[in-house]
Amino acid sequence: MSASIVFYDIPSSLPSGCWSPNLWKTRYALNFKGIPYKTVWVEYPDIEAKCKEIGAAPTSNKADGRPHYTLPMIHDLSTGAIISDSSKIAAYLDATYPDKPLLMPAGTAGLHRAFESAAQALITPCGIFPAHT
Repeated sequence: MSASIVFYDIPSSLPSGCWSPNLWKTRYALNFKGIPYKTVWVEYPDIEAKCKEIGAAPTSNKADGRPHYTLPMIHDLSTGAIISDSSKIAAYLDATYPDKPLLMPAGTAGLHRAFESAAQALITPCGIFPAHT
């Protein structure tokens, strides 16, 4: 079966291959749902240019108001949708592929947000993730 989704990820030289837990969340979601995908590796300095090239919207704005582009990002070739942010990607996958196992069963979105917020509060002070300027 050919890949219907392009998953944009950041290459890593770490032994685990993991650059960011947010990227792993999306990779796990695609694997859990059994959706065929192709990985396109994007070096960190090239993220903004790649996002603009494929027409992705910014994930947020920087402190000075400029657009901020981040990965993970997917491009669903079957619908044309381009989604970034692991939580938005999970919601999109559940809505678009409801015949596959659900990532967030009905009524659990608040629980997922609370867990993610608590986990980020514990991880962020460790300083293992790059600051965005």
